[in-house]
Amino acid sequence: MTDRAFHTVWLPLQGQFYRIAFYLLENEADAKDAVQELYLKLWTLRDHLEMVREPAAYGSLLLRNLCIDRIRRRKPREELREDQADGPPPDRQLEEKEALKAVMKDMAALPENQRKLLTMRVLEGLSYQEISQKTGLSPLNIRVQVSLARKKLKR
Repeated sequence: MTDRAFHTVWLPLQGQFYRIAFYLLENEADAKDAVQELYLKLWTLRDHLEMVREPAAYGSLLLRNLCIDRIRRRKPREELREDQADGPPPDRQLEEKEALKAVMKDMAALPENQRKLLTMRVLEGLSYQEISQKTGLSPLNIRVQVSLARKKLKR
């Protein structure tokens, strides 16, 4: 196929190919890239394109396959981004687990009363008044005990 024949047969189909690519890829930049990739492929096959009876159908089929390949290449990267968005990186997770183990070990070393009050205040999120109602201790005493427990944990 000559350059002139290629330009007259295939280039007018560019708009139609773009609409197909945009429909499949749902992204303007990816659609333009896919159409450009299609035209590169068609150009390399130009010697065999004279046998094609329906250029629009043939080009659409090639484009569809190129778009599917793009979607398949893109999918693992998107899953990776989703995993990373859900939490911190693995090394950070390991640090957090080790820090949590250390805090739990230190909490086990606290006196029973302080551990119980700190757990109610921090982990259960109870107010000093609610803790007072459950334990019968004064809110001031609870604040002092929780404060002492926190200081011991900080050390």
